[in-house]
Amino acid sequence: MTIAVKQEAVTGLEETVALLCARVQDLLARQASRPGQRILIALAGVPGSGKSTVSAALLRALPYHGIENAVVVPMDGFHYSKAALSRFNDPDFAFRRRGAPFTFDVAGFLRLVMALKKTPVTSAGEPEVIIHAPSFGHAIQDPVIDDIAISSRTKVAVIEGNYVLLNEGPWSKVADLVDESWFVDVSPDVAKERLVRRHLQAGIEQTREAAAHRAEENDMPNGQLIRSKLIEPDVRILN
Repeated sequence: MTIAVKQEAVTGLEETVALLCARVQDLLARQASRPGQRILIALAGVPGSGKSTVSAALLRALPYHGIENAVVVPMDGFHYSKAALSRFNDPDFAFRRRGAPFTFDVAGFLRLVMALKKTPVTSAGEPEVIIHAPSFGHAIQDPVIDDIAISSRTKVAVIEGNYVLLNEGPWSKVADLVDESWFVDVSPDVAKERLVRRHLQAGIEQTREAAAHRAEENDMPNGQLIRSKLIEPDVRILN
């Protein structure tokens, strides 16, 4: 894993996360004059890049850097449900391409990001507001409504997902709402192998051949789209 920020580069997950924590600290320091404003960070990546690994490691590390009120908000909860996909004009195509940009409720996702942007950060002595977000239930392969509770006392929200830096409307609006953007990439061969294992472990496919076909037909083209229409990030991470 390598992280590049301007002319600075470090390797390894631990070093990468330490640098990201330092950037969060810097963002909070610059925001100190506006204590009611939440820090939003977009964390994008191609399928199989390891962005969830990075975000989970970051969340574990932030408290050791004095940052307690942070949350990762995944985009995956905004997958259209299987019931919704079945109502598409071409349901078979929609199911085959599940995970492509058009199979997400982008309007709902943008409403959530806007709520995180506009809802003030509250202190312990002030009323707490809870913002709810959906998660994605891998066991049921469908969204779980209001499964994630985000407190208004949360100071840092990492908005994580494949398309949060996609330079294609309306996804591109996300970049206008965040304070900083990070992008995780990986070589196509490594991504494909990870995706094959993921599809098998999740029970999405039963054979390696079928899992590889799914990756080649859907995930890999989605990754190519993300790279070709990427809004330039502040930080690039090669996993």
